[in-house]
Amino acid sequence: MKPTAPRAELSLAQQSAVDLLAAGKNDTETAAAVGLNRVTVTRWRLYSPEFRAALADRRAAVWGASADRLRALLPQAIDALADALQDADTADRVDVALAVLKLAGPIPLVPAGPTDPDEIVRAVVEAERERLRDRDEALDEYDGLPDHDAHTKAVRKRLALLASPPDPPAAVPALPCGRADDGNDRP
Repeated sequence: MKPTAPRAELSLAQQSAVDLLAAGKNDTETAAAVGLNRVTVTRWRLYSPEFRAALADRRAAVWGASADRLRALLPQAIDALADALQDADTADRVDVALAVLKLAGPIPLVPAGPTDPDEIVRAVVEAERERLRDRDEALDEYDGLPDHDAHTKAVRKRLALLASPPDPPAAVPALPCGRADDGNDRP
């Protein structure tokens, strides 16, 4: 997974939200800090390929830095173990050293996830195409599926709509009875 720079496509609010989420804040805390509706942050996190990629990239950077710090502690932990093996009165030090070694575990400690928005869209498209194939076993792999490029464009459009703010524009008030205003003044 190569690091990318998807953050350039994000708004300042989205970039701030990425930083807060990567730092461990939840959607509600992030939305409050940025001055947005929680649903907006959730929609970005779930449906915006650019936002998801930027978040995965930022999380990888944060986790990578944490893993580097943890790796830097390994020599000290090993030294503490060596000292403790020679001095039987340091049980606490051994516990701490063992805890650090257990945390180090199989390195690297980096969360997996695509950092490229196009990769995220491709994964969604492929998952949908696989579901279509599974749903209809008689579906011919080439003839029955929608055109791949058209499918990709449709997924991008759907994800963009899902990632957009849920609130209707203030200039378009909701009408009673669920009818659109066509300009006619009728009861």
